[in-house]
Amino acid sequence: MIVRVRWFIAFFFLSIVLNAFYAHHSFGEVQYQANAKAAVLFDVDSHQFLLEQDADKKIAPASFTKVMTLYLAQDALQKGLISLDDEVYVSKKAWKTNGSKMFIEVGKRVPITDIFKGIAVVSGNDACVALSEHMAGKEDAFVEQMNLKAKSLGLINTAFQTSNGLPAEGQYTTARDMTLLSHYYIKDHPNALGLHSLQEFTYNNITQENRNRLLKLDDRVDGLKTGYIEEAGYHLIATATQDARRLIAVVMGAKSWRDRENEALKLLNYGFRNFILQEVVKEGAVIETVPVQGGKYDTVDLVAPDTMVVSVFQHDQDYLNVINKIPSSIVAPVRKGEVLGKVIVEVNGKQLHQVNLLAKQAVPKGWQAYWQYGIVILGILGLLYIFYRTTHRKKPTNSYQIN
Repeated sequence: MIVRVRWFIAFFFLSIVLNAFYAHHSFGEVQYQANAKAAVLFDVDSHQFLLEQDADKKIAPASFTKVMTLYLAQDALQKGLISLDDEVYVSKKAWKTNGSKMFIEVGKRVPITDIFKGIAVVSGNDACVALSEHMAGKEDAFVEQMNLKAKSLGLINTAFQTSNGLPAEGQYTTARDMTLLSHYYIKDHPNALGLHSLQEFTYNNITQENRNRLLKLDDRVDGLKTGYIEEAGYHLIATATQDARRLIAVVMGAKSWRDRENEALKLLNYGFRNFILQEVVKEGAVIETVPVQGGKYDTVDLVAPDTMVVSVFQHDQDYLNVINKIPSSIVAPVRKGEVLGKVIVEVNGKQLHQVNLLAKQAVPKGWQAYWQYGIVILGILGLLYIFYRTTHRKKPTNSYQIN
């Protein structure tokens, strides 16, 4: 009897824990309880925020700033503004920069490829200043470019004051913005992950390890960046792939480097285990054929310009609802690519995504559409004729005939 009671109590408390963990679980509604100031889990394939905790809380970015610095550098490489053959001159300002260092020496020229590794792997503050001066002449001008890029990406709660994230008044970001920054960075420059996944880097006979220890602990992890300053705490952006699916976990303001790693890994594991991807619409697929009134052709095909994939919590699969908002008919003319409807995906009444439906082909007006104009024109001509006949009718004359 005592054993049964113990099992019952254990099961009771386990149920409470599981319910607390799974309740309000997905799609950005949950304030996920990570041991940090803020945390986010993001699905790259579906572009969804799966879990959030204080995602819009403003926090000093620390070395997360370096993701933007490298983003601009990769953009410049892509545009041919800089080259992998460049050598970066080390100014006195760069050499004197405090904090984590690559240990570049004043007055020397360093291959830009080493500068990239010094930033991505060992988080060199000195390397960031040297790179910013190489690209923009001075760090302040480079920071202006960073903020312009942030604005173009829609990072509405981010302001940079330095190229490396050293403490500065008015410098802040959020877990959400850093997630989006990481997402766009990886999307635009996927090869950059080759830098961020390096576990160590040696320069000037000094070998330093990557501070992202998840690279050693979990072979799914291939980036992205750590950060720390005293006022903000320990940060980590961890991205990982499993079965060709990529997740990004962002943890900000943890109390220790162990906490940031544990929380990021928990988020990644939770996402891979509990969310599934479902393809709702395939790019180019004909969703519906709609009648066209007064057109040269009787119908037009509506197609999706993009593939729509949604990430759904396993318990919510049965509540996935796809809604097609399409008119019953369309009046010609129709332009190719014209938006004529949309597909909306909801789970439990909450909208996850929507995609516009476009006309696959143009439909000009048919001859049937012009008969109304013909009737109007004939009517006008008839009225003009009647008016003419009325105004030009011969007046009767009085005549007298004498026999």
